[in-house]
Amino acid sequence: MAKQYSNKNERYYKAYLSHNTISRRGLFLSLFRSVKPETLVHRCEARPPFSVKESLFLDICNGCGACVAICPYGLIQLKENKPVLDIDFSSCDFCGKCAENCPTHALHKAFSADTELRPSFNQQCVMRKGQHCSVCQDKCPQNAISFEYYSPIILDTCNGCGECKVSCFIGAINLYIKRVTSRNT
Repeated sequence: MAKQYSNKNERYYKAYLSHNTISRRGLFLSLFRSVKPETLVHRCEARPPFSVKESLFLDICNGCGACVAICPYGLIQLKENKPVLDIDFSSCDFCGKCAENCPTHALHKAFSADTELRPSFNQQCVMRKGQHCSVCQDKCPQNAISFEYYSPIILDTCNGCGECKVSCFIGAINLYIKRVTSRNT
């Protein structure tokens, strides 16, 4: 009976190939045509740390609010049924509770502990006015802020925790979403 089963498969494939011819070149090209290029979706909102890339995040996050409920600092809010990180009064310490409690794994500790927020120094910055101030630089846990000729430089070690914004006593720092040019997962 096993031989009859294999003969049946042989006949099937012979019949299939007699009606549908596929050249080696056609087979090779079909491999490349079947892979669709991935579209790069930029973040429009600040997401919690440990989030997957935006295109996947928008697909798999169901807006359950588990991350909102578990955040010890109240930094995560739902906006249009998706979690948004709001660093105005407290910085994120990357405790990971949001990632541990996400049922869909849109937030997961396997992904980068980066909020993709970066500081922007406005004209009220004391250092930009030529006066000495190092509060944001001293408070940065990543040592990602440097000043050169009274101009702030943000180093690649910045993870977007928001400590600089919270510590600035004159409100000269705003956070913006970093535009990622390479694909990250």
